[in-house]
Amino acid sequence: MEIKTLTLGELGTNCYIVISAAGNAAVIDPADDAQRILDTLGKENAELKMILLTHGHFDHTGAVADLKKQTGAKVYIHSKDECMLDDTIKNVAYLCPGYSYKPFTADVLVSDGDIIRLDEIEFSVMHTPGHTAGSVVYFADNCMFAGDTIFEGSAGRTDFYSGDYIAQRNSLARIAALREDYLIYPGHGSSTTLKQEKKFNQFLGQSPVDFF
Repeated sequence: MEIKTLTLGELGTNCYIVISAAGNAAVIDPADDAQRILDTLGKENAELKMILLTHGHFDHTGAVADLKKQTGAKVYIHSKDECMLDDTIKNVAYLCPGYSYKPFTADVLVSDGDIIRLDEIEFSVMHTPGHTAGSVVYFADNCMFAGDTIFEGSAGRTDFYSGDYIAQRNSLARIAALREDYLIYPGHGSSTTLKQEKKFNQFLGQSPVDFF
């Protein structure tokens, strides 16, 4: 498994290209600039097969429509964020005046515990609501593609559409309970490790909250 990182768009979103030994690729959170993503795939002699979305905000999905049109790659997202894909209020694209968002449709709606296979690579899905109702984390080998669920020393905001602080706290407690260490590839900022975040990230040190 080979991982290429591109930082794209107005909000500096991390887009990850994961390439199998056979040269097939998954793109995680193609934020913007479809041509740059396609150029990178071309340099790696990789063929795009799937687009995995950690959630539905525009700064993680801005290049999806063009990529899907040009490659036919299937789009994966959690069912609770599907409603964001054609709604610039819910996906907060309206906050960037002049930004031209292109809506698209999902092909596969993922759920907690799903396994997505790309040749020898297996992506497992953890539903981590909080930043949005349909936020997910994808695991592959010792890597965690975390979207805006967790960052180095921080966690995603919960004040946009479908954000939920209590749900986020429970999701982060679930991540903190993982015994394995993972290399975390977040939606923004530098990569980190779960071991480091357990030690220094105050958001992982909180107890889960019961729903009433």
